[in-house]
Amino acid sequence: MTKLETERIILRMFEADDIEALYYIFNKPNVMKHLGLQGDPMSRTETETALLSMIKHWHRHGYGRWAVISKDDQRLIGCAGLRNYKDDAELVFLIDEPYWGQGLATEIAFACLNYGFEKHNFEKIIAFARPQNTASRKVIEKIGMRFVKEEVVFGVFVVQYEVSQNDYYHFLNLEEH
Repeated sequence: MTKLETERIILRMFEADDIEALYYIFNKPNVMKHLGLQGDPMSRTETETALLSMIKHWHRHGYGRWAVISKDDQRLIGCAGLRNYKDDAELVFLIDEPYWGQGLATEIAFACLNYGFEKHNFEKIIAFARPQNTASRKVIEKIGMRFVKEEVVFGVFVVQYEVSQNDYYHFLNLEEH
């Protein structure tokens, strides 16, 4: 299956052996406060269910979320990729707290958008964030996604962003100049 690399990150398929490292991240209150239905840390059982779901998603859809590995220390530091939401590709990313504020989320999000547009030829990609999650919203905006609307998804009030393939490539061309 697919593996991607950026300057500082490796995005690889999840393996069953990733459970402990993923649980270590998913069990942190600060990491999870803007995620899930309640924003609570996940139990080991919930983490295992999420991991199996991520692995199965790849088999069902041909794309999904990767394990995010730091090239510096070879540690699993989060997950990121695309998942299916109502027939749209949804960008998702999460990294462990010690890796915040270094531009890694932006680097990862760009890699995921490139993958979705280049390998799957998606017409558009969407993203959701809780309104108060300013860090994620900045990343989403920084990669060229635009605010679309506020809505409730699975009982959670969120803001939705999207970028079309054409707008994304136009954005990239503007960024290069």
